[in-house]
Amino acid sequence: MTLKEILQVRNVRYFLMFRCSYFARFYYPVFTLLYLDYGLTLSQFAMLNVIWAATIVIAEVPSGAFADTLGRKKLVVLSSIIMFVEIAMIAFVPTGNPSLVFAVFLVNRILSGLAMALASGADEALAYDTLKEQGKEEAWPHVLQIQIRVASAVGIFVTLIGAAMYDVDVMGSVYNCLDGQHQRALRTLCVFRFTPL
Repeated sequence: MTLKEILQVRNVRYFLMFRCSYFARFYYPVFTLLYLDYGLTLSQFAMLNVIWAATIVIAEVPSGAFADTLGRKKLVVLSSIIMFVEIAMIAFVPTGNPSLVFAVFLVNRILSGLAMALASGADEALAYDTLKEQGKEEAWPHVLQIQIRVASAVGIFVTLIGAAMYDVDVMGSVYNCLDGQHQRALRTLCVFRFTPL
């Protein structure tokens, strides 16, 4: 199958989009710095990542059972919703109270692990089953190759953008390029984000 033919299969196209966007997180290059800037200690950071990994391990088996009972599509959609909530928590947590910040990040890591476990394999199974129904399962290795290439390219782009966004000089240059209205909007956003509530 050609790339064009592969992309015409709806669930395969959605699988590629889902996989590429799922791990495209702008904060990955500054992951540790971001946590420390929120006021967390290194030991808290380590503990949160252990909890994240444990959540994935614990939720992995039940997620397979949920895929069989609820359906794979619902699991992928639920995983996406949980991931959205998880990212929103980081974006809107007030930074003035260290205990609250830790509690929010604890819930964040649990939700992140749960989202990973729910999506694990369900997205692949949806795409593969669609190909199999159409008698095109021999194209599956090619689909995985495309997914790895596109996800890698997106990952490099997102990593560079995320690192640049954390650089004061780069963001200062972007700010200076904006007109007055957009500068005010950016200032308002930054004041809202970094002012303790």
